[in-house]
Amino acid sequence: MSKQSQSPLAALTEQIGGESAFNYLIMTFSETVLQDLELQVAFKGMDAEVLADHMTNLIKMVFGYSCKSSMVSSSVRGRVVLRNYALFELGLSRSQLRKLQLHFEAAMVDSMVEGDVFEHCKERFTDLCIIFDAEKRGLQQSPDAMSNDPAMIMMARARRVVPKAA
Repeated sequence: MSKQSQSPLAALTEQIGGESAFNYLIMTFSETVLQDLELQVAFKGMDAEVLADHMTNLIKMVFGYSCKSSMVSSSVRGRVVLRNYALFELGLSRSQLRKLQLHFEAAMVDSMVEGDVFEHCKERFTDLCIIFDAEKRGLQQSPDAMSNDPAMIMMARARRVVPKAA
């Protein structure tokens, strides 16, 4: 298959070293995340394999969009959140997101991802962290002023306590 006809995710996976290298990167990332005490608490007892499955789905989805501007679209963000709700409901803080970023970069170094590929992956992971932060802030600032963004509505409903009828 030529590079022109490959999906952005397939091309990036190939540049990383193939599917097994991608899986190694994600497992290394997941294991180091769970060794971090602050993140271990945030991920509420997930084991490395479960976290790796969640992160594989999330990273493949975000890295699969062909351009950075895709992350600006509320419908794209909504799909990302809805399909990966188990991670978004954790409500990770900015410092926890920064730690995730650092662990991802360290896993890329361990996986010998270098140069432009490293920078591209780093940039896309930063996009992912921005989505996490934006979704969390949006809900904290105005839980009742929802747009028609399905992810925002779903997350708000999950967090909202409905008063019992008298």
